[in-house]
Amino acid sequence: MKGERHTYKIHLGSGNILRTPNDEYLCIVPKSGAAAPQAGYLPYEGDRMPAVILSEAMMPADDGKITDPTILSQL
Repeated sequence: MKGERHTYKIHLGSGNILRTPNDEYLCIVPKSGAAAPQAGYLPYEGDRMPAVILSEAMMPADDGKITDPTILSQL
């Protein structure tokens, strides 16, 4: 997927985000806890990977709006 800053790939097995052209790993730690938004229903009971991939696909596609300094330092 192409963002404003870079082009990204998501590894479907691990859910890792890779920044092209050198497949640099982008470390994104999902928020956890009661305040974190929950993924919608997906028909893969017991497998969170589809939800992780979908949520991670949205963030880099809109990378111009990222304000988190830890993530920005990786871009």
